[in-house]
Amino acid sequence: MRFTAPLLIAAAALAASSAAAQAPPPAGLRPPTSWADCGLTELDGLRRNPSAAELRCRFAARGPGKFGLLSYLDVPVYRPATPLPGTHTVGIPGMPHPAPGESFEQWEWRVLRSSFGPEARRVHNDLMQLDPVFMSMIRRFERELAQAGVRARRRETYRAAERQAFLFQQGRSRPGGFVTSTLTSWHCRVDRLGRPAARAADYDVAPSQLARFHDIAKRIGMEGYGADSNDPGHVYLPDTDAATGTEVAALRTLARVQHVTLATGRPEGEWQAPGALARWRQRTLDFIRNPVPVYPAPYDPALPIRTLMLPLVTDGDVIVR
Repeated sequence: MRFTAPLLIAAAALAASSAAAQAPPPAGLRPPTSWADCGLTELDGLRRNPSAAELRCRFAARGPGKFGLLSYLDVPVYRPATPLPGTHTVGIPGMPHPAPGESFEQWEWRVLRSSFGPEARRVHNDLMQLDPVFMSMIRRFERELAQAGVRARRRETYRAAERQAFLFQQGRSRPGGFVTSTLTSWHCRVDRLGRPAARAADYDVAPSQLARFHDIAKRIGMEGYGADSNDPGHVYLPDTDAATGTEVAALRTLARVQHVTLATGRPEGEWQAPGALARWRQRTLDFIRNPVPVYPAPYDPALPIRTLMLPLVTDGDVIVR
């Protein structure tokens, strides 16, 4: 690909700082815990709409990908600018997240290079590791399934973050079909004391009974991907209360972020040419053989927006955020 002189200069400057980027991040890059950390008063007291940069700061959504509300739910998510991206929830207490100062892109590629121990293959299917509200819904759900004659076997409830990361590798840096499109599954949620508080459960259900299975789940108030999805036995309860109504209103000023499908590993509705999936997978495998790239510094709402428009050079492409 042909680069212009300014891009070559900027790329060289980024490459020169690669060693520094691998060092532990300074304290100033740790995820903020309040609007005040982003140079703002509390959101409820704002007299103006926060900027996209301020929202990124508040939710620690670092990197050149897309940030906003999920396409079909009022949950803040980040979709990395990677060959085979995930769609990761942000700002939700007790969910897996990047290391301090690490972008979501860097987190993904670090995970793809990691090796995992026995916990990655351990499957939990009990109810006691569920969020209490979700547990009560699951108890009711299973009673109503039985009453309706729907045969469903509970397969997995709580899932350790290590296991989620191991599953995320499949179809990317390990062979096999896609198992998950996220590192921040509702299976992995823990409470503020670090105890399992999952808000998702997987079931084995006969294909002929999936439609009834999802009808019952919806009536109880749980979400699912539908009988014709690539994860048909999955039900979950997103924690939409993690963002206040005012925060959700501010986030609605941003574009909705499409989720990533298990069928293609790409955003929903994105057109794919014949053979495109194999090409995306090859780009992923080629990329993870190289060092983690250097990204522009996290968004700083105190800086003019033009200082944030730095190029990102990845795998022969230039992405300008």
